[in-house]
Amino acid sequence: MKYKNRRDAGKHLVDNIKSHLDSLEDSLIIAIPRGGVPIAYEVSKNIGVPFYLAITKKLTLPSSPEVAIGAIAADGSYELNKRVQKYRGISDDVIQEAKKHALEKVKKRLEKYTEGKEPIVENKKVIVIDDGIATGYTALVTGKYVRNRGADTIILAIPVCPKSSIKRIRKVYNKVICPLRIKTYSFAVGRYYDDFHQNNDKELYEYLQKAHQEELLYTHLE
Repeated sequence: MKYKNRRDAGKHLVDNIKSHLDSLEDSLIIAIPRGGVPIAYEVSKNIGVPFYLAITKKLTLPSSPEVAIGAIAADGSYELNKRVQKYRGISDDVIQEAKKHALEKVKKRLEKYTEGKEPIVENKKVIVIDDGIATGYTALVTGKYVRNRGADTIILAIPVCPKSSIKRIRKVYNKVICPLRIKTYSFAVGRYYDDFHQNNDKELYEYLQKAHQEELLYTHLE
């Protein structure tokens, strides 16, 4: 199975979300940008639940930006890939430097995308949406971020993921909704989309503008 594009994946998620959740009362969708935004928009439009963004950033080595060692959220919540850290012999000082560098970028993106505003999620049922997960570290820190802000229940809804990441994800989320769970040792999210182009800021702003016009954007912010 392949999705045509991210919006098509969102349409497939709609029925899965409806069938897994007894009630959508007091619910909120949190999209992980940029790839999660078209999907969150489609789901929001079809189930009548507003959405907003949570800004995160992969943790990478300052000397080797292509090496991901985890992820960090706007409140400083982070997850490390301990196996990569041990295998590469990465010191705690290097980890601290990577966290500081990534958090600075998160703060800039927060200002850029949301004018520094963050969603009030206390006592809410929060549905976190992305276009898929590989290692799952970005989804993990997003879940921790939402939990730290007082969410009552946290659900991860994604179109595709490797089965090997589910156990790790479940330590943060109450439920994982994923219609396409792949058993493989070599996984890439883009393999399961016909169109998996990299979303740019222009597209993100267009979706946010449409969502604002259609009253789909969550407005309880701080």
